[in-house]
Amino acid sequence: MFWSRGSRESQGSQGSSNAYEYALYEEFGFTIARRGYDRDQVNAYITRLRGDTPPSEVAAFELVRRGYERSRVDEVIAQLHREADREK
Repeated sequence: MFWSRGSRESQGSQGSSNAYEYALYEEFGFTIARRGYDRDQVNAYITRLRGDTPPSEVAAFELVRRGYERSRVDEVIAQLHREADREK
């Protein structure tokens, strides 16, 4: 996965849906890391990936404090892409 060192960590979690965030967190077993992928960005990407029109862009998430652990997110997204390819 591609990532960038963004400055979103100072912006907080604007507009996130905590109920859905926790569902993804639990469903995929994401852990929180000291520096990890931005949780809102990961949640939005997975939501689009599971929707009717999956994203065409490559997944790219900013690194932030207390984000999702990177290797687990990479595993989950790769698995979801494989499942989507099988359904075609």
